[in-house]
This record gives sequence, C-alpha cells and structure tokens, in this order.
Amino acid sequence: MDVSKLTVGSKLSSNIRHLRKQLSISQDDLAKRLGGLNRGNIASYEKGTAEPKICNLLKLSNFYKVSVIDLTTSDLRCPVALGSARNNYQYELKEEDKAVLEKFYEHAAELKKVMESVQVCHDFKLKSMEGVPPGLQCVVSNFNQMRDAGEMLMKAHNELLTFVKSRMK
Repeated sequence: MDVSKLTVGSKLSSNIRHLRKQLSISQDDLAKRLGGLNRGNIASYEKGTAEPKICNLLKLSNFYKVSVIDLTTSDLRCPVALGSARNNYQYELKEEDKAVLEKFYEHAAELKKVMESVQVCHDFKLKSMEGVPPGLQCVVSNFNQMRDAGEMLMKAHNELLTFVKSRMK
C-alpha cells in the first residue's frame, strides 16, 4: 500500500469538506454548482472512498479558487495554508516546456479532426444501408457510447491544457 497516496487522499477529502462548510453549502448544492455531479459523488470525495476525475478536480479547484496542488497536498484548514493557497499561482515554463504544451494543443486539434472524420464515415455508412440490421444495432449503440466517451475525454484534455496555459508566465 502506498502511504503517500493515503496522505494526499485524506488531505483532498478533508479540504473538499472544509471548504464546502466554510461556504455553508450542502453537498447537493456543491454538486449542482459544479455540474455533472450528484450529492453521492461529493459525499464519496469527502469520505475519501472515491477520488474525483481530473475534470472534476479542476472544477473543484476553480470553484474554491485554490490550486489543484494545494487542494490535494495542503491542509487548507490551517489559515496560513489557506491564505497562500488562494494566491493565483503562475509557473514559469522553459521554452522547451512551452513547445511541448503547444504540441499537445496541436495533437488535440488533430484528434478532434479524426473524431469528426470517423463520425462522418459512420453516418455515411448508416445512410447507405436500408435500415440497420438487428445484429448491428448493438454495434451502432456501442459506437455512439464510445464517441460520447471520446468527446468527454477530449473536453477534459482541453480543460487541462487551458488550465496549464493559464498558469504560465
């Protein structure tokens, strides 16, 4: 068992709970304000029985106006830590790091084009058929679910890139 993970998880869960209580909002209210979550998600994060996906971690970080690093590693119940955590962190990246970030943006744009092309091809094939045979209906449904999952991943990827870029000097 990795002890460092337990420390991060316990700080994350206590920070989420502490910051929510400071704002005097319920778990349900927090979930609604973040969007795409429910009270059970928030309860699980606060108990430490589940960890948020990166996109939800970013939503929490933005909502509470603290860095992801502070949300996961600092004890924000301490006034000194909370004061420093609320600063708008800026990180100076080396030129080669900026080039790597730019490559990620380019790659994300290419992936978006690929996903759009696959969708056009899929739609074209469906139109050329005279109705979807019963055996292929499941395949079409699975394709649509995979496409939706891919779009969610692309959105989370772009949110992460935007977050990183906003913290650059």
